[in-house]
Amino acid sequence: MAKLADKQELVDVATALFRQKGYSATSVSDIVAACGISKGSLYHHFDSKEALAVAALNRVSEYFRRELFSLVLDAPQAGAAELAAFNQAVEVFFSQHPDGCLLANLSLELAAPTSLFQPCIQAFFAQWAEVYACVFRPLYPEQQAQQMADDALASVHGGILLQRIRGSMASLQRQHAHLLQLATGTHNELC
Repeated sequence: MAKLADKQELVDVATALFRQKGYSATSVSDIVAACGISKGSLYHHFDSKEALAVAALNRVSEYFRRELFSLVLDAPQAGAAELAAFNQAVEVFFSQHPDGCLLANLSLELAAPTSLFQPCIQAFFAQWAEVYACVFRPLYPEQQAQQMADDALASVHGGILLQRIRGSMASLQRQHAHLLQLATGTHNELC
């Protein structure tokens, strides 16, 4: 007789499988097999694979809000020190999750802007960009700070993608070093 799954365990296992294999390549059978449960046990907690994926996206988003984004967004006056702590936390997270960013991975896989997952994905990346904007606003005009935040988000996620492909944090670390230069106003225009 199959055990009854814990809802949190289901979300954790699904998160790992979606990050590793992708949403489309991960079946409900894969998830229940990894948990050692029956499909009925999964459906006791979630109406569908889509609902489970939304829970996984929300879990990752909430973790980032609470543990990473808060390092900058909750600071009374965010600056280079807070950005350095955030960068370090990002590097630790992705060294522990070498399959990349679940939300970025699903965004690329499920590109339809009307997707059930799109609101969560958009909110996640808007918050990540806001982390950078909070650091840049005291140093740069608003429009420039926002553009720099968008560029920072793109370069950091490029580094995360390369870490997934190459197994090396070097590109991500270079991007983080460049962002710290921008946050202190000591950047070189040739970077």
